Amino acid sequence: MALTETDKKRWAHIDEVLAEHKAELQAATTHTPLREFATAQGWDNRGDFGKFKHSLRKLGIDYNQLREDATAEQEDQLAEKAEALAEDIDDLEVLEVSTAALEDESTGQASYAITDAAGAALWYGKFFDDDRTRIAGDLVSAEQSVAEKAVFLASKVKQDAGLDRLHVAITTTCPDLDTRALAARGARDDVAVTVTVDDDDTRALDIAELPGYQRWKDNDLAGLISTDQEDDDE
Repeated sequence: MALTETDKKRWAHIDEVLAEHKAELQAATTHTPLREFATAQGWDNRGDFGKFKHSLRKLGIDYNQLREDATAEQEDQLAEKAEALAEDIDDLEVLEVSTAALEDESTGQASYAITDAAGAALWYGKFFDDDRTRIAGDLVSAEQSVAEKAVFLASKVKQDAGLDRLHVAITTTCPDLDTRALAARGARDDVAVTVTVDDDDTRALDIAELPGYQRWKDNDLAGLISTDQEDDDE
């Protein structure tokens, strides 16, 4: 498809600006300063950003490769941090939860629930359409999403309780969770993650079937931490 005159002028403008900042852009070792540069120029939109990346290649800069390299490095760092958390897991306070998700084939909607160790509801409701992990109709992705929500909840519990680190112990009926991804997500907030698969644990599943919702904010977050270790010390 031939370029319009408007597109040609936009390409030329972007090329001109990049040429003026060539040395600065070529000195970038990650994609982050490049993204910041594009945002400052008003190019952080669908129409201009593709042109920006293409023009960068004329300067020998591969934006996508820099982003992939940065992502891989971050993943390696989080994996190492998750391993370090796992080594100290016996010394951490514990948040015990069960998670479950439901996909309704008749309506295309899905629901989720997180309960405490006693089966009491902590957070449940319908998935939003813009959920980052859940793919409509795919139960495993829905289960992964609610497990991620449990890790997020643990980070808020840790913060509210004034702890440096926390262990969240997740029980699920889904054997296909990406536990490595969950551990990395937890490591970002100094939360160690363990996952136990128990086909007989339907506590969260029962809550996911209920109408309505409950927000995570509606809990006494600090009070959710297990007191078993404290009782043993007395």
